[in-house]
Amino acid sequence: MFAALAVDGTTVNSLDEDSTIELIFDADTEFRCSACGADLVETPGGFDDDNGEPDCPAYQSDEPDADGTGPHSPERVALSWCNSAGIRTNETDDAITLSLSTGDPRGAFTITIRRVPDGADSPLAGRLLLHLPHPGEPMPHDVLHPLHPGTFVIGRPAPATRTHLTAA
Repeated sequence: MFAALAVDGTTVNSLDEDSTIELIFDADTEFRCSACGADLVETPGGFDDDNGEPDCPAYQSDEPDADGTGPHSPERVALSWCNSAGIRTNETDDAITLSLSTGDPRGAFTITIRRVPDGADSPLAGRLLLHLPHPGEPMPHDVLHPLHPGTFVIGRPAPATRTHLTAA
């Protein structure tokens, strides 16, 4: 087998046997202030910057008589939820596995496609099989809660929708 690794369209390395390629994200912070750009830490009282300051130096108040101080305006940092993403090829199993680690760095959600050997005593001989994460799988990376067919909420379940009652 011949495989080539390309990054942004440029070939980086040729691969000729079982290989693992991994992209590791170094997201030290989950929140950043949209006003001043400081990395923020969530605290019981709100959000503090790296110096432990809850006040934002770029705070803009809507009040004309305000003293110019106020809280940071937190926004989530894009991709801060991801630890790593990877591709693993395995010629022995005739399989490719994609992995994505979210939150817990000790594991990952994996999606595997493998071919059933042509000589297998099975009606699936020569066919491709897709293995996906699913609720109830043994040793999942994180709990999956079905939202609708093919879509899951990872971790905490989605809040229950509220039913509006009308007067009779």
